[in-house]
Amino acid sequence: MDRLTRSHRGAAMTTPPIVAPATARTPIFEGVQALRFVAALLVVITHATFYAHERLDDSITVWNGAAAGVDVFFVVSGFVMAVTAGPFAVRGGWRFFAVRRVIRIVPLYWVATTLKIASILVLPGAVLHAALTPWTGVASYLFLPARNPDGAVEPLLGVGWTLTFETAFYAVFALGLLLRRNVLVFASTVVLVVASGHLLRPAEDWPAWAVYFDPLVLYFAIGMAIGRIAGLPRARRGLLLALGAAAAFTVVAALAPEGISWQRDALFRKGIVAASFVAVVLAEPLFRRLASRRGADRVLRRPLLALGEASYSLYLFHPLIGPVAPAVLALIGLRAGALSVVGTIAVSLVAGIVIHRWVERPLTRRLRGLPYAGLPPDGRTRQAVASERAADRALTRSPRSRRRDLNP
Repeated sequence: MDRLTRSHRGAAMTTPPIVAPATARTPIFEGVQALRFVAALLVVITHATFYAHERLDDSITVWNGAAAGVDVFFVVSGFVMAVTAGPFAVRGGWRFFAVRRVIRIVPLYWVATTLKIASILVLPGAVLHAALTPWTGVASYLFLPARNPDGAVEPLLGVGWTLTFETAFYAVFALGLLLRRNVLVFASTVVLVVASGHLLRPAEDWPAWAVYFDPLVLYFAIGMAIGRIAGLPRARRGLLLALGAAAAFTVVAALAPEGISWQRDALFRKGIVAASFVAVVLAEPLFRRLASRRGADRVLRRPLLALGEASYSLYLFHPLIGPVAPAVLALIGLRAGALSVVGTIAVSLVAGIVIHRWVERPLTRRLRGLPYAGLPPDGRTRQAVASERAADRALTRSPRSRRRDLNP
């Protein structure tokens, strides 16, 4: 089913690093955190209309805005890697980077995948667009590309197709840290080379592993470029971000293949994604000012940040929860498409927040005790340690306390 999402389809170095130095405190970009929620919400809305169309009333139009949400996810990943890589650019830092990425991505995804497999076994008639075989099960847990019954390259948990790209990107980033190279240049070069592979990929009947050649991976490079520029002096930042957005739009549009479904409106979509992300980064001072205004902070800023924190849980679990709304309406004979869409969005938001609070945060906190789960010793400055401890405390403290810790 998530073919819809695709179809519109983070000691010295041998070279000077272009990542944030380990002596500087890693900045907290609150606007980017809020943008995570917006991206996840776009995906949820698209899927809500699809569930209503497929399970309740096929006259309901499917809204395809999820494409921009997925694009934003990839830009955010590249951006986060660029602004947080500094402490890991030391000897042995790649191990710490890899373990922290695994803790962030893998456990919750495995929980969601296990629940999806359980639903296939217990309620096979209620699960569409997924078939459990030994290979699809193994591939899903290992983030390996495999085709589903519809021919789309995606895991049993359909939305996990984006994590196939994310984990590959993190592996490339870890390799750059291991080789002690200029990690942003290394990762960007690999991304550009891989994206150019789409020129050699046949239009159809290509092997599942060739999915990595999708030009969508260029968004990782765009995010890294924006992250790098965001660390420059403010006087140069605006101009460089604007020029970078224009260049990114041109490159992505030029490499986007013609004649396939996700290309539809691609130029407009890619321009909007680049512009919106740049605007959010530039608007960071606005989020800071909101923190000083009690009303705006309580009504807007804190809820957006809390929802941004829960965006991963929302993204992973809404396909398991969302179809309940149209299924219940169909059971009682009420063909109300709008009610189905609103119901799916509502139950998905509630489930995402609950799962984040009672599953994701406790699980992450427990795994933070694993070896290499902190910052590498050579990269641990007093400020970096303080930031890490504040983030750890934020996993269990109230929104008001989290705000004090993360904004001393």
